[in-house]
Amino acid sequence: MLTLLKVIGPSGNLVGASRVIFASRSFSVIPKLKPLQYSRCLKDSLNVTSKRTVKTSTVDWKPIISTKGNLTTLEHQAKMPYLRKFFLGLMIAMPLVSFILGCWQVKRLQWKTDLISRCENALAQPPIEEIPADLDPSVIGEFEYRRFKCKGHFDYSQEMFLGPRIRDGQLGYLVITPFVRASGGKPILIERGWIHKDKVVPETRKHGYLSHLAFPQGEIEIEALFRVMPVKSVLQFDHEDGSRLFNVHDIPVMAKQSGSLPIYCQMIYDLSDHVEWRLPEDDTAKGGKKNSSSWKNFIFASNKGKEEEDDAHFISHQRESEHDSTLEFQDFEFVKEGVPIAATPKLKFSNNHLQYLVTWFGLSICSAGLLIYIFLKKGRFSSAEKVIAEKRRNMKKEFL
Repeated sequence: MLTLLKVIGPSGNLVGASRVIFASRSFSVIPKLKPLQYSRCLKDSLNVTSKRTVKTSTVDWKPIISTKGNLTTLEHQAKMPYLRKFFLGLMIAMPLVSFILGCWQVKRLQWKTDLISRCENALAQPPIEEIPADLDPSVIGEFEYRRFKCKGHFDYSQEMFLGPRIRDGQLGYLVITPFVRASGGKPILIERGWIHKDKVVPETRKHGYLSHLAFPQGEIEIEALFRVMPVKSVLQFDHEDGSRLFNVHDIPVMAKQSGSLPIYCQMIYDLSDHVEWRLPEDDTAKGGKKNSSSWKNFIFASNKGKEEEDDAHFISHQRESEHDSTLEFQDFEFVKEGVPIAATPKLKFSNNHLQYLVTWFGLSICSAGLLIYIFLKKGRFSSAEKVIAEKRRNMKKEFL
């Protein structure tokens, strides 16, 4: 059996030795090559061997437990340590801050509940028959919604208007008139009620069958209640000096302009006819006029005579003769004649502190639970991040 092995280089030349095996002996056949040709073949064989050599790394590639996500995410997070610390600080502060706000709302809820209870009690009590001449504006807050009676007269020369205000789709204003007390002392501010815009001028309220209600003259007795109005903020319009029109309740400026005490009061909603507000000369004039023209009404029987026997005279007559307090006028009559329609005595406090309390405490609990979950998660996977960082450092040392 004859076996022939040849070692041929990339250039096609014979670079090795041919070995012939016959029976149990082997014979080496060495071809005759020139020295220059032999050196070239040897160089080509060495080049091939160097290109095929691969250097294997000695890093121990053992399986590790990594975090959820990829390495790009971890690298991106590592590049922003300050931003992560900032959000972490917010998450730590959120449970504490929300818990403090919840405790503050507990105190606010108790304060508002006591305030509403005190005002309801004051509104249910009988009115004060007479208020002292020397009133201290600083103690009026303790008597808010407390009703009182006072005798005196209105100072129409200092009448002011607040608005505009819309009532039943009609434009009007709130009438605020200083009330000079018969007991002495400085006047107090009385909010008489809402009037139509066409009845702002006092001359338009002096005439009519309800003129004694729209523009009462002389000494009368009124019933009102004390109010504490909110302080004007810096975002609201400032009042123009000398103007009688106000946009918001600015009690100090109103009191200074009218020469009154900074005490604000509201009259109570009442549609009844105050017969005691009528002046005696008005009744005499009406009676004389009626007697002098009675023969004309009898002859002509005109509609004008029927208008004199209107609802106002009927109500006044019934109240005087039968003392029926249930007879009242209608709202549209007050609007037409320019009689101020006072506000209904009711509390206008809003108590939403219980909702705020639940909101802040709920936010505190949720943020605290989320913070605990993040710390547990970070402690669980922090070892994997350390292993990855160590592997990367070793790889850089091997290849650099």
